Amino acid sequence: MDLKTYIESGILELYVLGQLSPEEEKDVQNMQSKHIEIQKEIHEISISLEKYGQLNAIKAPAHVAAKIFENLPPKSFRPFPTGSNSDVVPPKSGLAWNMLTTLFALVSVLGFTLYFMQKTENNNTLKKYESDMKACDSITIQQQQLYAIINQINDADNKIIDMTPTAGYVGISVYLHYNVVKKKNFLQLINLPDITSDQTFQLWSLKDGADPMPLDIFADKNKIIEVAFVDNTATYAITIEPKGGSKSPTLEKLIGTMGVI
Repeated sequence: MDLKTYIESGILELYVLGQLSPEEEKDVQNMQSKHIEIQKEIHEISISLEKYGQLNAIKAPAHVAAKIFENLPPKSFRPFPTGSNSDVVPPKSGLAWNMLTTLFALVSVLGFTLYFMQKTENNNTLKKYESDMKACDSITIQQQQLYAIINQINDADNKIIDMTPTAGYVGISVYLHYNVVKKKNFLQLINLPDITSDQTFQLWSLKDGADPMPLDIFADKNKIIEVAFVDNTATYAITIEPKGGSKSPTLEKLIGTMGVI
């Protein structure tokens, strides 16, 4: 267990309040002697509990306190029946003090419980805040990446090419944003067919007199993605291939082509 987890476990609060077993106290003292962080945390907990007690101390209303003391037997009171008193044990003279001590202990435990609950709630709130911040940062990064792509496909040198689907994939819609000046290609995926979890889409570069060159694989169906640009490509094509891609295209799964020359 690392120091952060150990500190947040609540064992140091229990140690300050004396609620640990001798073995557990010995473990805490051992950790305290090895780590200055533990010493500082124990000191801060002690100060916090003291301040919490000062700020949140609850004083019983006068009439309630009076009622309690009215029902406490006085030290000098020794009730005995009119008959034989040999079997009667007189009340302990320290009963009132013992009851007050018990009440104080209960209030202390209640104070610690409230303090510990508040600390736990604060820790949970902080963790949620950090999680939300990470989510916001992730969304911000995604938006920045999308804006960068949009700026590139709006470049004046871009040529937008509509994919020509094959007979088995009529209704499919994909645009190639082709920029021969900056040597950039973007696929705007509007509508692609459904594929299974063990399949993928694959882009190919087709050149006259050469074998099809395998390029990017992707599973997105509605997205703008940057793909490879290959000089002297006459046509780009998209097929459905087994997951991981293929070295040669499966012509029976040819979705469509995009001629750039």
